[in-house]
Amino acid sequence: MATVERASYFVANLKDKPGAAFKVLEGLKAKNVGLSGLWGFSTSGGKAQLYVVGKNPRKVRNAWKASGLLAEEGTGFWLKGADRTGALLKPLEAIAKAKVNIIAVDAISVGGKFGSFVWVDKKDVGKAAKALGMK
Repeated sequence: MATVERASYFVANLKDKPGAAFKVLEGLKAKNVGLSGLWGFSTSGGKAQLYVVGKNPRKVRNAWKASGLLAEEGTGFWLKGADRTGALLKPLEAIAKAKVNIIAVDAISVGGKFGSFVWVDKKDVGKAAKALGMK
């Protein structure tokens, strides 16, 4: 089965325009804030959202609170392991058997390994963690 880690994610609401994400990331680099994950999406009405997982969550929280960017903070799950057919099936089955709905899942495979991030509703984080074998 994949290794599983809890991870804090942070959301910033941005204008959907060229360079908006770049400026935010440039600001994080200037404050020496390293990232483990990054996702960005256009939403609607000229708006976008940027989701990040920081190597040091406190640094992201502090930087974004100070700049007024922090719109939301939550907990998700990093799944990592050897890239093989069906690598995500056991953890996703465990979550399903716990009757936890997955809000979103992203996965990528590089160099024989895979990484995936799973979002669940805030009220279900504990249940999902237990299903994934965490305390």
